[in-house]
Amino acid sequence: MFKKLRNRIVGISMASTTVVLIIAFSVIYSVVSTSVANRPMPKAEWENSNNSGTVTTNSEEFENGQVMKEIRKHINEDRENALKTLLISLIITGVCVEFLVFILVLFLADQSIKPVKETYEAQKQFIANASHEIKTPLAVIQANLEASEITDNIWINNAAEKAKELAELNGQLLALARVEAGTNENDEKSEVELKALMKKLTTPLKPQIDKKGIKLMLKGEETKKLSLNLSALKQILNILLDNAIKYSDKKITVSVSERKVIIKNDGTTIEKEKLPHLFERFYQVDKTKSGVGLGLAIASEVATKNGWKLFADSDNKSTSFILNL
Repeated sequence: MFKKLRNRIVGISMASTTVVLIIAFSVIYSVVSTSVANRPMPKAEWENSNNSGTVTTNSEEFENGQVMKEIRKHINEDRENALKTLLISLIITGVCVEFLVFILVLFLADQSIKPVKETYEAQKQFIANASHEIKTPLAVIQANLEASEITDNIWINNAAEKAKELAELNGQLLALARVEAGTNENDEKSEVELKALMKKLTTPLKPQIDKKGIKLMLKGEETKKLSLNLSALKQILNILLDNAIKYSDKKITVSVSERKVIIKNDGTTIEKEKLPHLFERFYQVDKTKSGVGLGLAIASEVATKNGWKLFADSDNKSTSFILNL
Protein backbone atom coordinates (compact mmCIF):
# COMPACT_ATOMS: atom_id res chain seq x y z
CA MET A 1 0.00 0.00 0.00
CA PHE A 2 2.72 2.47 0.98
CA LYS A 3 4.86 1.41 -1.97
CA LYS A 4 1.98 2.28 -4.32
CA LEU A 5 1.52 5.63 -2.56
CA ARG A 6 5.23 6.44 -2.86
CA ASN A 7 5.26 5.45 -6.54
CA ARG A 8 2.23 7.64 -7.18
CA ILE A 9 3.86 10.64 -5.51
CA VAL A 10 7.08 10.10 -7.46
CA GLY A 11 5.17 9.59 -10.71
CA ILE A 12 3.15 12.79 -10.33
CA SER A 13 6.23 14.80 -9.38
CA MET A 14 8.29 13.47 -12.28
CA ALA A 15 5.48 14.06 -14.76
CA SER A 16 5.09 17.65 -13.55
CA THR A 17 8.84 18.25 -13.75
CA THR A 18 8.98 16.78 -17.27
CA VAL A 19 6.17 19.04 -18.49
CA VAL A 20 7.81 22.14 -16.98
CA LEU A 21 11.21 21.28 -18.49
CA ILE A 22 9.74 20.58 -21.93
CA ILE A 23 7.89 23.90 -21.93
CA ALA A 24 10.90 25.86 -20.63
CA PHE A 25 13.40 24.26 -23.01
CA SER A 26 11.01 24.58 -25.96
CA VAL A 27 10.70 28.31 -25.30
CA ILE A 28 14.50 28.67 -25.00
CA TYR A 29 15.12 26.74 -28.21
CA SER A 30 12.38 28.64 -30.06
CA VAL A 31 13.70 32.06 -28.97
CA VAL A 32 17.32 31.21 -29.82
CA SER A 33 16.49 29.62 -33.19
CA THR A 34 14.30 32.58 -34.17
CA SER A 35 17.01 35.03 -33.16
CA VAL A 36 19.63 33.14 -35.16
CA ALA A 37 17.39 32.82 -38.21
CA ASN A 38 16.55 36.56 -38.25
CA ARG A 39 20.10 37.70 -37.82
CA PRO A 40 21.11 39.57 -41.05
CA MET A 41 23.95 38.38 -43.23
CA PRO A 42 27.15 40.40 -42.94
CA LYS A 43 27.56 43.20 -45.54
CA ALA A 44 31.00 42.62 -46.94
CA GLU A 45 32.86 44.86 -49.40
CA TRP A 46 35.50 43.99 -51.89
CA GLU A 47 38.39 46.44 -51.67
CA ASN A 48 41.02 46.99 -54.42
CA SER A 49 43.94 49.30 -54.37
CA ASN A 50 44.84 51.14 -57.57
CA ASN A 51 48.18 52.61 -58.55
CA SER A 52 47.31 55.97 -57.09
CA GLY A 53 46.71 54.46 -53.63
CA THR A 54 42.93 55.10 -53.58
CA VAL A 55 40.42 52.37 -52.62
CA THR A 56 37.51 51.36 -54.85
CA THR A 57 34.59 49.30 -53.61
CA ASN A 58 32.28 47.05 -55.55
CA SER A 59 30.17 45.28 -52.86
CA GLU A 60 27.49 44.19 -55.38
CA GLU A 61 30.03 42.21 -57.35
CA PHE A 62 31.32 40.70 -54.11
CA GLU A 63 27.87 39.71 -52.86
CA ASN A 64 26.91 38.15 -56.16
CA GLY A 65 30.18 36.35 -56.49
CA GLN A 66 31.24 32.85 -55.54
CA VAL A 67 33.07 34.05 -52.44
CA MET A 68 29.93 35.48 -50.90
CA LYS A 69 28.01 32.28 -51.63
CA GLU A 70 30.64 30.26 -49.84
CA ILE A 71 30.59 32.63 -46.89
CA ARG A 72 26.80 32.40 -46.63
CA LYS A 73 26.96 28.62 -46.85
CA HIS A 74 29.44 28.44 -44.00
CA ILE A 75 27.39 30.86 -41.93
CA ASN A 76 24.23 28.74 -42.41
CA GLU A 77 26.14 25.59 -41.48
CA ASP A 78 27.48 27.30 -38.36
CA ARG A 79 23.91 28.32 -37.42
CA GLU A 80 22.61 24.77 -37.86
CA ASN A 81 25.51 23.33 -35.85
CA ALA A 82 24.94 25.88 -33.11
CA LEU A 83 21.23 24.97 -32.93
CA LYS A 84 22.06 21.24 -32.86
CA THR A 85 24.56 21.85 -30.07
CA LEU A 86 21.95 23.88 -28.18
CA LEU A 87 19.34 21.12 -28.61
CA ILE A 88 21.74 18.40 -27.42
CA SER A 89 22.76 20.55 -24.46
CA LEU A 90 19.11 21.10 -23.50
CA ILE A 91 18.37 17.37 -23.73
CA ILE A 92 21.40 16.45 -21.59
CA THR A 93 20.52 19.16 -19.09
CA GLY A 94 16.93 17.92 -18.97
CA VAL A 95 18.02 14.32 -18.31
CA CYS A 96 20.36 15.43 -15.53
CA VAL A 97 17.70 17.62 -13.94
CA GLU A 98 15.15 14.76 -14.15
CA PHE A 99 17.59 12.38 -12.48
CA LEU A 100 18.35 14.82 -9.66
CA VAL A 101 14.65 15.56 -9.17
CA PHE A 102 13.89 11.82 -9.11
CA ILE A 103 16.44 11.21 -6.35
CA LEU A 104 15.18 14.21 -4.37
CA VAL A 105 11.48 13.32 -4.76
CA LEU A 106 12.15 9.68 -3.86
CA PHE A 107 13.91 10.76 -0.68
CA LEU A 108 11.22 13.29 0.27
CA ALA A 109 8.42 10.81 -0.49
CA ASP A 110 10.00 8.20 1.78
CA GLN A 111 10.45 10.77 4.52
CA SER A 112 6.87 12.05 4.25
CA ILE A 113 5.37 8.54 4.26
CA LYS A 114 7.56 7.25 7.08
CA PRO A 115 5.54 8.65 10.05
CA VAL A 116 2.26 7.51 8.47
CA LYS A 117 3.71 4.05 7.89
CA GLU A 118 4.96 3.81 11.46
CA THR A 119 1.54 4.82 12.80
CA TYR A 120 -0.15 2.28 10.53
CA GLU A 121 2.19 -0.50 11.63
CA ALA A 122 1.60 0.38 15.28
CA GLN A 123 -2.15 0.29 14.67
CA LYS A 124 -1.91 -3.14 13.04
CA GLN A 125 0.16 -4.45 15.93
CA PHE A 126 -2.35 -3.06 18.43
CA ILE A 127 -5.27 -4.74 16.62
CA ALA A 128 -3.42 -8.06 16.51
CA ASN A 129 -2.48 -7.89 20.19
CA ALA A 130 -5.91 -6.70 21.32
CA SER A 131 -7.71 -9.38 19.28
CA HIS A 132 -5.46 -12.04 20.72
CA GLU A 133 -6.02 -10.86 24.28
CA ILE A 134 -9.81 -10.57 23.84
CA LYS A 135 -10.07 -14.06 22.35
CA THR A 136 -9.61 -15.98 25.64
CA PRO A 137 -12.03 -14.07 27.94
CA LEU A 138 -14.57 -14.01 25.13
CA ALA A 139 -14.38 -17.78 24.81
CA VAL A 140 -14.88 -18.09 28.56
CA ILE A 141 -17.99 -15.86 28.43
CA GLN A 142 -19.47 -17.94 25.61
CA ALA A 143 -18.72 -21.20 27.40
CA ASN A 144 -20.36 -19.96 30.60
CA LEU A 145 -23.45 -18.75 28.74
CA GLU A 146 -23.79 -22.07 26.97
CA ALA A 147 -23.33 -23.98 30.25
CA SER A 148 -25.89 -21.86 32.07
CA GLU A 149 -28.87 -23.81 33.34
CA ILE A 150 -31.13 -20.85 32.68
CA THR A 151 -33.12 -21.51 29.53
CA ASP A 152 -35.64 -19.48 27.57
CA ASN A 153 -34.39 -16.29 29.15
CA ILE A 154 -34.41 -13.34 26.76
CA TRP A 155 -31.50 -11.62 28.51
CA ILE A 156 -29.29 -14.70 28.47
CA ASN A 157 -30.18 -15.31 24.83
CA ASN A 158 -29.36 -11.71 23.89
CA ALA A 159 -26.01 -11.89 25.72
CA ALA A 160 -25.17 -15.18 23.96
CA GLU A 161 -26.05 -13.73 20.55
CA LYS A 162 -23.97 -10.58 21.07
CA ALA A 163 -21.06 -12.64 22.41
CA LYS A 164 -21.22 -14.71 19.24
CA GLU A 165 -21.16 -11.58 17.05
CA LEU A 166 -18.27 -10.16 19.07
CA ALA A 167 -16.35 -13.42 18.70
CA GLU A 168 -16.86 -13.29 14.90
CA LEU A 169 -15.67 -9.69 14.76
CA ASN A 170 -12.65 -10.49 16.90
CA GLY A 171 -11.82 -13.44 14.66
CA GLN A 172 -12.04 -11.25 11.54
CA LEU A 173 -9.76 -8.59 13.06
CA LEU A 174 -7.24 -11.25 14.03
CA ALA A 175 -7.42 -12.84 10.56
CA LEU A 176 -6.89 -9.46 8.90
CA ALA A 177 -3.88 -8.73 11.12
CA ARG A 178 -2.39 -12.11 10.26
CA VAL A 179 -2.93 -11.58 6.53
CA GLU A 180 -1.21 -8.18 6.62
CA ALA A 181 1.66 -9.60 8.67
CA GLY A 182 2.05 -12.50 6.25
CA THR A 183 1.43 -15.08 8.97
CA ASN A 184 -2.15 -15.98 8.12
CA GLU A 185 -1.65 -19.54 6.94
CA ASN A 186 1.08 -21.66 5.46
CA ASP A 187 1.62 -21.15 1.77
CA GLU A 188 2.15 -24.79 0.89
CA LYS A 189 0.42 -25.74 -2.36
CA SER A 190 -1.90 -28.69 -2.85
CA GLU A 191 -3.61 -30.31 -5.82
CA VAL A 192 -7.12 -28.86 -5.96
CA GLU A 193 -10.13 -29.82 -8.11
CA LEU A 194 -12.47 -26.84 -7.88
CA LYS A 195 -15.86 -28.53 -8.20
CA ALA A 196 -15.04 -31.15 -5.57
CA LEU A 197 -13.78 -28.39 -3.26
CA MET A 198 -16.98 -26.36 -3.68
CA LYS A 199 -19.10 -29.44 -2.86
CA LYS A 200 -17.03 -29.96 0.28
CA LEU A 201 -17.40 -26.32 1.36
CA THR A 202 -21.14 -25.99 0.65
CA THR A 203 -22.25 -29.24 2.34
CA PRO A 204 -21.82 -27.96 5.93
CA LEU A 205 -23.78 -24.83 4.99
CA LYS A 206 -26.92 -26.74 3.99
CA PRO A 207 -28.75 -26.34 7.34
CA GLN A 208 -28.11 -22.59 7.30
CA ILE A 209 -29.21 -22.33 3.66
CA ASP A 210 -32.34 -24.40 4.22
CA LYS A 211 -33.26 -22.31 7.26
CA LYS A 212 -33.31 -19.19 5.10
CA GLY A 213 -35.20 -20.95 2.30
CA ILE A 214 -32.37 -20.41 -0.19
CA LYS A 215 -31.72 -22.69 -3.15
CA LEU A 216 -28.04 -23.34 -3.90
CA MET A 217 -26.97 -24.52 -7.36
CA LEU A 218 -23.49 -25.78 -8.28
CA LYS A 219 -22.70 -25.49 -11.99
CA GLY A 220 -19.72 -26.52 -14.08
CA GLU A 221 -17.91 -29.65 -15.12
CA GLU A 222 -15.17 -31.33 -13.17
CA THR A 223 -11.94 -29.41 -13.75
CA LYS A 224 -8.35 -30.55 -13.91
CA LYS A 225 -6.43 -30.29 -10.66
CA LEU A 226 -4.53 -27.10 -9.95
CA SER A 227 -1.57 -26.55 -7.65
CA LEU A 228 -2.86 -23.85 -5.28
CA ASN A 229 -2.60 -22.56 -1.73
CA LEU A 230 -5.55 -24.59 -0.41
CA SER A 231 -5.87 -22.89 2.98
CA ALA A 232 -5.97 -19.43 1.38
CA LEU A 233 -8.47 -20.59 -1.26
CA LYS A 234 -10.77 -22.07 1.40
CA GLN A 235 -10.62 -18.87 3.40
CA ILE A 236 -11.68 -16.76 0.42
CA LEU A 237 -14.45 -19.10 -0.72
CA ASN A 238 -15.90 -19.43 2.79
CA ILE A 239 -16.06 -15.65 3.09
CA LEU A 240 -17.76 -15.33 -0.32
CA LEU A 241 -20.26 -18.09 0.51
CA ASP A 242 -21.07 -16.52 3.88
CA ASN A 243 -21.56 -13.16 2.18
CA ALA A 244 -23.85 -14.71 -0.45
CA ILE A 245 -26.00 -16.42 2.20
CA LYS A 246 -26.25 -13.18 4.19
CA TYR A 247 -27.47 -11.05 1.26
CA SER A 248 -29.35 -13.60 -0.87
CA ASP A 249 -33.15 -13.67 -1.07
CA LYS A 250 -33.87 -17.00 -2.73
CA LYS A 251 -31.03 -18.33 -4.84
CA ILE A 252 -27.23 -18.75 -4.87
CA THR A 253 -25.41 -20.03 -7.96
CA VAL A 254 -21.83 -21.29 -7.77
CA SER A 255 -20.12 -21.73 -11.15
CA VAL A 256 -16.69 -23.30 -11.60
CA SER A 257 -14.40 -23.53 -14.61
CA GLU A 258 -10.75 -24.35 -15.05
CA ARG A 259 -9.31 -21.35 -13.19
CA LYS A 260 -12.39 -19.39 -12.13
CA VAL A 261 -15.05 -19.50 -9.44
CA ILE A 262 -18.18 -17.31 -9.61
CA ILE A 263 -20.50 -17.04 -6.61
CA LYS A 264 -23.73 -15.25 -7.51
CA ASN A 265 -26.65 -14.37 -5.27
CA ASP A 266 -29.95 -12.68 -5.99
CA GLY A 267 -31.13 -9.71 -3.97
CA THR A 268 -30.54 -6.14 -5.02
CA THR A 269 -28.49 -4.43 -7.72
CA ILE A 270 -25.41 -2.63 -6.42
CA GLU A 271 -24.52 0.57 -8.26
CA LYS A 272 -21.40 0.33 -10.42
CA GLU A 273 -19.64 3.14 -8.55
CA LYS A 274 -20.05 1.24 -5.26
CA LEU A 275 -18.60 -2.07 -6.47
CA PRO A 276 -14.89 -1.18 -5.92
CA HIS A 277 -15.70 -0.11 -2.35
CA LEU A 278 -17.04 -3.56 -1.43
CA PHE A 279 -13.49 -4.70 -0.65
CA GLU A 280 -12.71 -1.75 1.61
CA ARG A 281 -12.59 -2.33 5.34
CA PHE A 282 -15.78 -1.63 7.28
CA TYR A 283 -17.69 -0.75 4.09
CA GLN A 284 -21.28 -2.00 3.99
CA VAL A 285 -23.87 -1.42 1.28
CA ASP A 286 -26.72 -2.54 3.55
CA LYS A 287 -26.23 -1.28 7.10
CA THR A 288 -29.16 -3.37 8.36
CA LYS A 289 -27.28 -6.66 7.85
CA SER A 290 -25.10 -8.14 10.56
CA GLY A 291 -21.33 -7.83 10.38
CA VAL A 292 -18.94 -4.90 10.14
CA GLY A 293 -17.62 -5.21 6.58
CA LEU A 294 -14.31 -6.98 7.14
CA GLY A 295 -14.91 -10.30 5.37
CA LEU A 296 -14.53 -9.09 1.78
CA ALA A 297 -11.51 -6.97 2.77
CA ILE A 298 -9.82 -10.10 4.14
CA ALA A 299 -10.73 -12.07 0.99
CA SER A 300 -9.28 -9.34 -1.21
CA GLU A 301 -6.04 -9.19 0.81
CA VAL A 302 -5.60 -12.98 0.68
CA ALA A 303 -6.32 -13.06 -3.06
CA THR A 304 -3.80 -10.30 -3.77
CA LYS A 305 -1.08 -11.99 -1.72
CA ASN A 306 -1.55 -15.19 -3.76
CA GLY A 307 -1.57 -13.42 -7.11
CA TRP A 308 -5.30 -14.01 -7.71
CA LYS A 309 -7.88 -11.46 -8.85
CA LEU A 310 -11.13 -10.95 -6.97
CA PHE A 311 -13.75 -8.50 -8.22
CA ALA A 312 -17.51 -7.96 -8.15
CA ASP A 313 -20.24 -7.35 -10.70
CA SER A 314 -23.92 -6.56 -10.23
CA ASP A 315 -26.98 -6.30 -12.48
CA ASN A 316 -30.60 -7.46 -12.71
CA LYS A 317 -31.00 -7.61 -8.91
CA SER A 318 -28.06 -9.98 -8.45
CA THR A 319 -24.41 -9.68 -7.39
CA SER A 320 -21.52 -11.88 -8.50
CA PHE A 321 -18.08 -12.27 -6.98
CA ILE A 322 -15.54 -13.58 -9.48
CA LEU A 323 -12.28 -15.17 -8.35
CA ASN A 324 -9.69 -15.69 -11.11
CA LEU A 325 -6.93 -18.10 -10.05
